[in-house]
Amino acid sequence: MSNKRILYVFTRTPLHVGAGASVGAIDQPVQRERHTGFPIIPGSSIKGVLRDHLATLGKDHSDEMFGKGGDGEVFSAGKISFGEARLLLFPVRSAKGAFALATSPLALQRFARDADLSLTVPPMPKEMSCLAGNKVVIPGKGVAVLEEYRFGVAGDFPKDWEQKLCSLLGDAVLAGAEGRFVLLPDGDLSHFSVNACQVNQHVRINDETGTAEDGGLFNEETVPSETLLYSVLTETRKPNGGNEVFKSLATEQLLQFGGNGTTGLGFCTVKLA
Repeated sequence: MSNKRILYVFTRTPLHVGAGASVGAIDQPVQRERHTGFPIIPGSSIKGVLRDHLATLGKDHSDEMFGKGGDGEVFSAGKISFGEARLLLFPVRSAKGAFALATSPLALQRFARDADLSLTVPPMPKEMSCLAGNKVVIPGKGVAVLEEYRFGVAGDFPKDWEQKLCSLLGDAVLAGAEGRFVLLPDGDLSHFSVNACQVNQHVRINDETGTAEDGGLFNEETVPSETLLYSVLTETRKPNGGNEVFKSLATEQLLQFGGNGTTGLGFCTVKLA
């Protein structure tokens, strides 16, 4: 039977895992699921970051755990399968409490399935309604205003799910998020995850002149801070001498994913559980 673990990734700073060039208004979009629009971190990116992390720690099992197959080498597959990181919580602006952590039945169903949870996923809220914590509900109105949309509050966010989500990491923001959770219809979470990401403008500098290039203005999309994603890591074969990847991630720590790390992007609280 395979040994499966969940890697939690909670963004401390905006994250850009690029999807290449775009024909739309955003020149450098983030990678997304085709059918939902939810942002993802590809398994290949997670694998590369963790391999570099083990090398930094001086571990000597990289080829066994991650595989090899460069020029002149005998090809061998690694002993861990790295799943893409999927969306679980997405931060949206709130008229009360500054921001909410939004999820949906689909996101919770996926997580419950992948993490083998027995928690009951709430049914889909009606259109333009939600289940919300007290920190984002406007007193006396019974509504939550997220971004530019007004949602009627049909009830409280489930306490069992709130306790579970707060306990996933010791990160101060997530651990202290009680009252911030909002359950939205799947389509509304998809809308926010597509339209409420940050878009930053940059100017490409000419190396020779040191000034901005003509036509060098471009837009870069980033997943915002306080986004929670998770990835399933599975042992495909039992490693010799123990699983150094699983051991190295047993304690909560800071890792950097995606591009532009030297400008502060992609720093995340991570832990394997």
